[in-house]
Amino acid sequence: MSDSEGIEKLVESNAKAIQALTEQSNQLIQSNAKAIQALTDLSSSILPRLDEMQRQMVNTQRQMIDNQRRIDDNTADIRELTLENQRILKYLESGKK
Repeated sequence: MSDSEGIEKLVESNAKAIQALTEQSNQLIQSNAKAIQALTDLSSSILPRLDEMQRQMVNTQRQMIDNQRRIDDNTADIRELTLENQRILKYLESGKK
């Protein structure tokens, strides 16, 4: 085998290896593209649900704050009524004496 024949076979072998690597690369690119599309589709279905959950959480927090305000208001009213009742009782008790 002459040097030129050896080089020719080596070039041919390298060309086949490059072709095989190119095909593998193309397959990987296609596979990655499918995976990316699947993830994109999944995120498209998950993100709206996450947004809705976040809205519900915000609404729940607002309701909790409103409820706490009402409780605080009611507690203040109860304190005022208790004090008023105590004053009335003292007045009534002082009148009995």
